[in-house]
Amino acid sequence: MKKAFKTAVLVSVALLAASLAAPAVASDSFKIGIGGGATFTAGDFSTLYKTGWNGTVRALWVPVPLLGLRVAGYYGQNAPSDSLGGTVKTASLYGADANAVVMLGSGTSGFYFNGGLGFRSLQQKVSLAGGETSTTSSQVSYNAGAGVSMGYLFAEANAVYFSISGVNLWSFPVTVGIQF
Repeated sequence: MKKAFKTAVLVSVALLAASLAAPAVASDSFKIGIGGGATFTAGDFSTLYKTGWNGTVRALWVPVPLLGLRVAGYYGQNAPSDSLGGTVKTASLYGADANAVVMLGSGTSGFYFNGGLGFRSLQQKVSLAGGETSTTSSQVSYNAGAGVSMGYLFAEANAVYFSISGVNLWSFPVTVGIQF
């Protein structure tokens, strides 16, 4: 069921982005970007894992002044905290977001604020006496952030919250990238 939900969300986001992009590609109201940066952890997540890295692909569409849509996909990894010893391995965090955008500028140029929903999947690996085991948990996530989009460059910072098995996880991806 979880895999079907994730697949449905990814397909919906991709179809929405493609349908919205078609008339806007030739204008300054639509940008696709690729970037990377650091992912900081807080709360329960920071007791388990250290700061890591992220890669982001995002689309920004601002069809009317001030209002727009941002969709993004993420992948990143965080190394385990030193206090956990060698049994806990690197965690992979991936997911997608769909956000409303308030753009303070013209078209896709300027400062913006975003907020919305998405999903996050956390894959954790643990070394045991019998070998290495991996578990993946997926949940709905909530996010908000701010960024700047200028010409071929963008930078953004987001706060992402999700909960897995009653553990509250906060991550703060900070991303810099290029856009077209």
